[in-house]
Amino acid sequence: MVQAKSETADSSGGSSFTLNFVADYRSELNKQWAKYTPSLNFSLNVLPEVAENFKVGQSFTVTFTPDESE
Repeated sequence: MVQAKSETADSSGGSSFTLNFVADYRSELNKQWAKYTPSLNFSLNVLPEVAENFKVGQSFTVTFTPDESE
């Protein structure tokens, strides 16, 4: 779930956004793994046109897949 969205100005006069994500414990999907790993958070730095697609409180499904090239 998007917990926070903040804009940062850069030295060229442009800007970027930081999106902070946390686990959405409202979802039944997270109950199974949450009992073993009770917290999750990560952040992304994105351009403004990408940040438009993310709203605070909105949930997303994130999948971690092992890299087969290793």
